[in-house]
Amino acid sequence: MFILSIKSKRWNIAMQHFYFVEKPANVRKSMKVVGYTNSLVPSRKLVKSETVHIQLTDSELSLYLALSESNRKILRRAQKESYQVFIYKEPSDENLRAFQQFYNNFAKRKKLELISKSKMEAITLLKNKGALWLSEIRSICGQTLCYRLDIVYAKKAMSYYVATCHSQSMPEHLKRPVRYANRFLLWHNLLHFKEQGFVLYDMGKLTDDQNVRAFKKGFGGQVVDVYSGYITQSKIRALLLGVQKWRK
Repeated sequence: MFILSIKSKRWNIAMQHFYFVEKPANVRKSMKVVGYTNSLVPSRKLVKSETVHIQLTDSELSLYLALSESNRKILRRAQKESYQVFIYKEPSDENLRAFQQFYNNFAKRKKLELISKSKMEAITLLKNKGALWLSEIRSICGQTLCYRLDIVYAKKAMSYYVATCHSQSMPEHLKRPVRYANRFLLWHNLLHFKEQGFVLYDMGKLTDDQNVRAFKKGFGGQVVDVYSGYITQSKIRALLLGVQKWRK
């Protein structure tokens, strides 16, 4: 089975990162740090969390009926807006730099971790493997309202980064389109992935933020356990790399 992974070095420490592992991964012994994102393989060495899996093999009607009533209401309203949607299946470096700048402005406002140089390097490695889709939604006048960056592989996709513009800074006629943009873009993407033959969409980690949990669970799907984090033989390496959780 194909497993998506990237190899990199930081502080001259060899690292390998796996995404969406369904069976134990084959790790080279030379790798001193191994990272996992949303692995389905239970492990006490990793951090257990939850995500939502949406089965894209279901009919469009079934997917729509699985949405929360509030989401269906918002999508009906959003259909009346004059959005422009752009999907970059092979995002250029310029596309990704524009996204990074937009996301970091969003992150500063929300007090989230920025996409740093090292994180951008990981994004570039994924791009080079053809494992990224970037989508953007704009207003009728060309103002970017929301970006979504997804990791894709083997007909499966996962929400990686999401950023929206600041509605309070927008002119009055754009405040309503901004409120609907993220949900509209996500729904648009789910249907697009389905049309492209994708079988699963992973909504990304369910955090302790109740608004985030409600948003992700409001798109239907099944809550499943996933395991993420890093495994290293050295606490010193973990400290050098800024790894938040490590195991011997």
